[in-house]
Amino acid sequence: MDEIVHGRYKLLRKLGSGGTGEVYKALDLRLKRNVAIKRILPEKRGKKRVLGRLQKEAEYLAMVEHTNVVLVHDIVDSRDTFSIIMELVNGVPFIRAFRRRPMPEAQYLNYFRQILAALKAVHGVGLIHRDVNPKNILVTREGVVKLTDFGLSGLVKDTEHRMGGTLAYMPPEAMRKNSRLGFGLDIYSLGFLSYQAILSLHGFKKLYGAKRPRDWIRWVLSSEPFKTLKELRAPVSDGFSELVSKMLAKDPKVRYQKIAQVQKDLDRHLEAIGYPTAGL
Repeated sequence: MDEIVHGRYKLLRKLGSGGTGEVYKALDLRLKRNVAIKRILPEKRGKKRVLGRLQKEAEYLAMVEHTNVVLVHDIVDSRDTFSIIMELVNGVPFIRAFRRRPMPEAQYLNYFRQILAALKAVHGVGLIHRDVNPKNILVTREGVVKLTDFGLSGLVKDTEHRMGGTLAYMPPEAMRKNSRLGFGLDIYSLGFLSYQAILSLHGFKKLYGAKRPRDWIRWVLSSEPFKTLKELRAPVSDGFSELVSKMLAKDPKVRYQKIAQVQKDLDRHLEAIGYPTAGL
């Protein structure tokens, strides 16, 4: 692949693609460094709505400066295409870590705390990520978490939020029309991710079955709570099981609404079990 785009980026290989864009590993010929380029599909270039979302994604990414959030370098808008130039993360999607096997609590806590730190930074500038799931979290060889894909993000002050996200990780309020969304949406998503990591994706599907989308929506909108990790006899401490259950509360009034609340309870629990709490 020898294509050069925007006069300075040599495309090396495709990393992924979606309904509106493609992501490439590329070489910045001026600065002699590898970058990631998210480029709008040619057939979508003329669609103002799609272009607007990609522009917003770049703006939202630029609002957040944190070690655990992917860094945006630039945006390039030309007659033929529109691209976001980003930090290239040499890592793998987090979902690979627990697809088949449960992740031990002590190991998961390292990642969990980094994701919390990323969300604290995101929420700190008034953004809701809206699509926290293990495919949008990359883990480097050094074990550093990077939160990516702000394509569905929005400002918490906005009163209108279109329905969207990865269905399994959406809380009840995100499934209802005209619901006011808050930071608790991302907290629920992280709670669900935590639930799956401790059980493993395979284990979760074995317990809950492969529900059709409409059946899953119906169940999430019901008043029936998730069974606690302790009830499922997962190898997890009582304190962490309780924390995850509160993150997964279907009623937003019962669920944590601020990352600081989660961190406070987490630190109290970690102190009780002798896990180091410094550095978050």
